[in-house]
Amino acid sequence: MPHRILIVDDEPGLLQALTVRLTAAGFTCDTAANGREAFEKMAKQLPDLILLDLLMPEVSGYEVCRRLKEEERTADIPVIVLTAVPERTVASTAEWLGASSVLHKPFDSAILLSTVRSLLCEST
Repeated sequence: MPHRILIVDDEPGLLQALTVRLTAAGFTCDTAANGREAFEKMAKQLPDLILLDLLMPEVSGYEVCRRLKEEERTADIPVIVLTAVPERTVASTAEWLGASSVLHKPFDSAILLSTVRSLLCEST
């Protein structure tokens, strides 16, 4: 059974591009346009990994990550932060929140796939 990835970003074009790329690589993808929608999706089915933008309306990625790591049932889900926030600003914050990795937009899709595969192998 393919690993399930939840992609959370408020940019529709990026959601679509990531879904196409990850599906082609053999993953099953769900998408959410904000943190509130992400929690609604996770209430129905937990993903194996989450790709998470930090700056979104309604519930920010910072809040999503914090809440995920506080809850026992979601604490072990790897989170890759995808962000345009400057590296010096986000690296320590993402680590403090419990993110597994940070990729800065624009990112190379080969690096993204390598990171996803690495984290999924570590979590199984």
